[in-house]
Amino acid sequence: MDLTNIFMIAAVIVAIVLAVSEVVKKTFKINTQYMPITSIVIGILVGAIFYPLSNYPIYVMLVAGFVAGLTASGTFDLLKAAKKEGGFNE
Repeated sequence: MDLTNIFMIAAVIVAIVLAVSEVVKKTFKINTQYMPITSIVIGILVGAIFYPLSNYPIYVMLVAGFVAGLTASGTFDLLKAAKKEGGFNE
């Protein structure tokens, strides 16, 4: 098992983590400073949910979920910084 498989799984999971994180943030009015840890927890949970659907061991899916959560958190911060600079209009 190499890291390529983990990153491929994480690339698939990251879109789901982004969407679920945004829904959780809007629904429960979570402060943006807690969004990185929220994204990581959601990523790990999504990895655990996808475990029965894959041929990989549980630890691979949990690590892929963790990486997806970190990626979603970075994407969230990147978009927030771009909005602040005026790069994107809402």
